[in-house]
Amino acid sequence: MKEVNDFINWYDQKDSGTGPSRYEIDKHGNNIGPFESRKDHVIFKNILTFEINEYSTNKSSNQSDKTS
Repeated sequence: MKEVNDFINWYDQKDSGTGPSRYEIDKHGNNIGPFESRKDHVIFKNILTFEINEYSTNKSSNQSDKTS
C-alpha cells in the first residue's frame, strides 16, 4: 500500500503545482525477460483518471462478503 500512497501524494502535490512532472512505477515481480529491472513512467499532464483497487489476502473474509 506504500507505493499507492506515494503515488497519491505525488499526484496531489503535482496538482497543487509542485513536484516532478512524472512518476516512476517499479514493476517488481513483473520483470519478465533479460532485464535487471523494469519501470513505467506516468506523465502527470496525461492522466485523466486513475483507479485503485484493494484486495484482501484473506479468502474467508471474501467469502463472507459474498454470502451476506
